[in-house]
Amino acid sequence: METMEKTQVKHNAIARVIRDLDPDFILFSGDMIYYHEFENFLTVITNNYEDKMIPLYPVIGNHELMFGEKVDTFIKDLREKIDAINKPGEPAPSHTKLLKEIELLRGKLYKEIDSIMEAKLKKRSRQVLCEEICDTLNPAYISYLKELLCETADEQSWYSFVKEADRVKIKFIALNSSLPDDEEQFQWFLAELKQFRGPKIIFEHYPPYSIGHHGCTDLLNSKSKAARFRDRYTKVFNNASHNIILVISGHDHNYQRIVKTDRTGVVQLPIYIVSGGGGVTAYQFVDITAHADGEKNLILKCKVLGLRCDLTKGLPDDDTFERLFAQDRLELIDDFILRW
Repeated sequence: METMEKTQVKHNAIARVIRDLDPDFILFSGDMIYYHEFENFLTVITNNYEDKMIPLYPVIGNHELMFGEKVDTFIKDLREKIDAINKPGEPAPSHTKLLKEIELLRGKLYKEIDSIMEAKLKKRSRQVLCEEICDTLNPAYISYLKELLCETADEQSWYSFVKEADRVKIKFIALNSSLPDDEEQFQWFLAELKQFRGPKIIFEHYPPYSIGHHGCTDLLNSKSKAARFRDRYTKVFNNASHNIILVISGHDHNYQRIVKTDRTGVVQLPIYIVSGGGGVTAYQFVDITAHADGEKNLILKCKVLGLRCDLTKGLPDDDTFERLFAQDRLELIDDFILRW
């Protein structure tokens, strides 16, 4: 809330690093904005990828689906109260009262967002991709995405494309995980798997598995969109006959690599990647491997990666973060094994 419409320093820093790597294309795992910030997001694309014609393929995140009169009203009230807290000279008792009011408003906001009917989410998702992105960016640049979407149904916000690497054709499938119960998307997905026998990479927003903050809140709530998406789609993802090698998601503000191994340590496909650190403050970076031993005990091999900071000098500001991110690589901070 406090960073809405402010300069996206970290987002721009990461975008420049990606630009310098000159990738063939970018898969964006959702949450292009927080709330009505499409102009800021599109500016990042224009400044970093347009002139080099680096395609960016987005999927819908939950942030793009915050809309409606009541949502607008709640967010307006929240921002006013947050601005009041940040106002210099406010007494502590006033802060305590405002914080309680903010928490109450947050609860009402999330309840309202969760109540939006799936039909409206479906229509809004299509609007985001076609109107907010394709109709706004330079047509000479965004034509690759517009052509993909033109071939889909009127309210479709999922798509696929094929790329070739080392003479191997790979199908990339973009899904809208905010529509877990949509039968049209699910049947389309099954048809896409049947039509292409080669390796496939899935990218969507809600992580099917996560040990991050959202994994502990969203996935443990069986009624949440994330849990419903997991319950319906992972049965398909984990079916070896579909030849899905990688599932990429976002949502949690960290990096995770989650794999299943057999008793000999051989990795079973698909590999699950959570990559949600594209500009916001990261929760933590975790690299985790889980498998069962001969006695049916779960073993977690964990590696924690990050940038070391001397907190005696205070938390790094945006400029310091930008320099660190551009110059230093993440280093291993911890390496441990959990058994149970």
